[in-house]
Amino acid sequence: MTVRRRRLTLFLVTALAVAAAAGCTSGDDSAPAASDQELRIGLLAPLKGPNAGAGVEAQRGAQLAADVINGINSSIPLPLAAEDGLPNLGGARVKIVSADTSGTDPQLIAGTAVTRLVSQEGADALIGAYDPEITELASQRSERFEIPFLNADSPATFLTEAGRDWFFRLGPSWRSAGESFFSLLRQKGVSPGKIVVLHAADKAGQDVLTSVRELAEQGGYDSPTDFAFAPDAQDLLGVVDQVRAEKPDTIFLYATSATVEPMIRAFGARQYRTKAVMSFGLGYLTEQRYQASAPVVTGLTRSVSWAKEAAERNQAARAVAGLYQRRYNTGMTEAAASAFTAVLTAAQAVDAAGSTQPQRVRSELLSLNVPGDQTVMPWAGIQFDETHQNVLAQSLVEQFINRSFKIVYPDDASSEKLVWPADRPVSAP
Repeated sequence: MTVRRRRLTLFLVTALAVAAAAGCTSGDDSAPAASDQELRIGLLAPLKGPNAGAGVEAQRGAQLAADVINGINSSIPLPLAAEDGLPNLGGARVKIVSADTSGTDPQLIAGTAVTRLVSQEGADALIGAYDPEITELASQRSERFEIPFLNADSPATFLTEAGRDWFFRLGPSWRSAGESFFSLLRQKGVSPGKIVVLHAADKAGQDVLTSVRELAEQGGYDSPTDFAFAPDAQDLLGVVDQVRAEKPDTIFLYATSATVEPMIRAFGARQYRTKAVMSFGLGYLTEQRYQASAPVVTGLTRSVSWAKEAAERNQAARAVAGLYQRRYNTGMTEAAASAFTAVLTAAQAVDAAGSTQPQRVRSELLSLNVPGDQTVMPWAGIQFDETHQNVLAQSLVEQFINRSFKIVYPDDASSEKLVWPADRPVSAP
């Protein structure tokens, strides 16, 4: 073979190699540049049992956030929505991987779920957990893996008081909810009077009791009496009788998912109502279930971190709620909005870090400062303090009147005034 022919052959081989390489990396002009990275976010949620509804909603919210980041609709006014994937990771896609947290052994469930998500599914960050006990146990395991854990749906104050390095709470705490309740009463110009705290005898219930006692003392009110019940109790007539004999003006209530229905049945059986019942709620029941128990729960106030009514006043929240409605043929819920927010926040930190390396992501979370109009939540924004609590989160208070919940606090989000006292008959529409 002549030198000229050898050179021509070498040129053709080289040209074919370059063309092949280009074919592997270019693709459709409308698609983002290929990336060898993927942000995998692990969702901890109850996917079976009595709380499966909330778990499914969380899955839907998390997946919708991933799709928004991955480019489903560039017109949504949220961070990362205008891009296809994460721009600082070469267009890396967000993938949601889930683990079921339902069952009867919280320690085993939480440990197994976190280990599987991190070790087998390769999760770069964790979100969710819903139940306060599962959340605490899961956060302990995530500390061992040194992986960021963003929680938006477990308000128990003790979760951010444990001094963990990798746990961050986006949503408001029980303390925040208590402050909103007392502020609402002051705004109404009424005193809570004689206070009773009716709570599950678990760590979250004790958390609620501590918060109410401290806030009552700060407000100059008498220290509350408390009555506790088993977290899985099905007959609560006895404890309701004890509360009734105390003749309180205001009841602060914390019921677990297992006890909220028995609690409604007990109040209904005794036909007992008082001036105010303020529930530290996790949204265990649908509004339809409250409607079915309207004679008992009318006048009830509850703390929430998201409400469809508030979403209507936020351009981004309205757009996302519309997407959710069209995709799933049902309205967005607090569980869905919380998971959506956790995914978006984790993705923002990863994108700012330009890496999924945990320590760099953690550093970006600590310096995060997201304005309120860049979330779907009715908060002033997202900014974590030294305990990793979002100090800009806001508890809303809703009251069940005329068979639906309406926001009664704060003023700038409310459409109704608090009905007080709530033990008087309220006319139906």
